[in-house]
Amino acid sequence: MEIKEFQDRIRQKKFFHNNGIVLKGMYMLPGKYVQLTELKYAFCETAMSEQELIESLNYLSESGCINMRNIHSWKDTTLADCEFNEIEAKVSAFGIKIVTCVRTDECIKV
Repeated sequence: MEIKEFQDRIRQKKFFHNNGIVLKGMYMLPGKYVQLTELKYAFCETAMSEQELIESLNYLSESGCINMRNIHSWKDTTLADCEFNEIEAKVSAFGIKIVTCVRTDECIKV
C-alpha cells in the first residue's frame, strides 16, 4: 500500500467515525435544536478539528440525518447557504434510525 493510499484510508475512516460521534452527540439532545457554535464547544475537547466538525455536519445534513435551520428566521438552511454561527440543528427521524441501528449508512460509524 502506498503512503498516499494509506493516508487517504485513515482520513476516510476518521470521517466515518466523526460522523457517528457528532450524530450520537446530537441524539443525546432529543427534539432540541442546538446552535452549531454551541455544538462546536461540546467537541473542542476531542481530537476533532473545527474543519472536521463542519465536514461531518455538512454530510449529516446533506444525507438527511440532521435538520438545520436559520436561528433568526427558523427557515431550513444548509452550511452552503448560511453562516455557521447563524445555524441550529437537530437530529431528524432518519438520523434517529441510524443511531438506533434500524438503518445504516456506510459513511457513519455508530
